[in-house]
Amino acid sequence: MKIHSTRTVMILLAAVALAAPLCLAGDADKVVGTWDAVAVTPEGDMPALLTITETDGALEAELDIGGMNRRVEDEKLAGDVLTMTVIYDGAPYDVELTVDGDTMEGTYSGSAASGAMKATRQP
Repeated sequence: MKIHSTRTVMILLAAVALAAPLCLAGDADKVVGTWDAVAVTPEGDMPALLTITETDGALEAELDIGGMNRRVEDEKLAGDVLTMTVIYDGAPYDVELTVDGDTMEGTYSGSAASGAMKATRQP
């Protein structure tokens, strides 16, 4: 009986581990796509192109600012909140955006500046 119980627990744990990416995959639809983004900076609005994909249960973002790709790390979606870290001119900026359909709004903050950020999904 004890062997059967251990086997059952192991099967359940494996099922949960395999299902985790499927849960993200459904939520990932909230953010997957190409977004026209704007960060409000002390020097004025900074437009950017944010592209988000989902691969093997993980989000991957690319951010193009003025024709230059910026490194993006730690992309996460928790409910309706997307967080990520953008490396801009060698400094990390934490970004937190709340998703509402085809729009996102939130903030960015880093060593040199902080401010509002918003994005609209491209059709």
